[in-house]
Amino acid sequence: MPDVLKLYGSAKSRASRSLLALEEMGLPYDHIPLGRGLRDPVSDERKLLNSLNPNGHIPVLDHDGFLIWESMAINLYLAETFPSPLWPTDAKSRGRTWLWSFWAQTEMDRKDWELPRRSGDEEAIARMTEAKIATLGILDRALASSAYLLGDTFTLADLNVASTLSQPNEDGKIDWQRLDPAMLDLPHLADWLARCTSRESWLRVALLD
Repeated sequence: MPDVLKLYGSAKSRASRSLLALEEMGLPYDHIPLGRGLRDPVSDERKLLNSLNPNGHIPVLDHDGFLIWESMAINLYLAETFPSPLWPTDAKSRGRTWLWSFWAQTEMDRKDWELPRRSGDEEAIARMTEAKIATLGILDRALASSAYLLGDTFTLADLNVASTLSQPNEDGKIDWQRLDPAMLDLPHLADWLARCTSRESWLRVALLD
């Protein structure tokens, strides 16, 4: 019997990161676009999500009854479970994949960078933007000598980082600010992000709910 994969979560959220992985790996899956009713604690969507993830967050992957949440964990699980060219075969390259995946979580998906956005404080937003651009410079320098993070081939490291910077519904720009790295003197990052976000997987996920 073939594996049954269900991915819960709107494609216009961090669930897109896992939808991209499923698309890139060519795995058949059912997409349940939870999202619209999650703000209502008594909605059927909220009740369903709470039964899947005690944290009440999307995405959630159901693999033949095995539930796993957190989009980065889902992607690493998929890579370990279903061999594909996305997942390196040697330990050092896998280590670099973990390195960049966790870097994206700790250095870019930062809760403290969400606070200025929610407050609307223009000075705080300006300081946050300056810090964000400086952090993106680390990625730009890492891409100065190769087309992708691990070399000449697109891998899960690229997918995890690029999908953190730019969801498929963000038109190849970075985060809610729609930062354009080509305009920020980050040329290597700009070229790499354009290569990543123009892939067929990004285009297909952009069409999902």
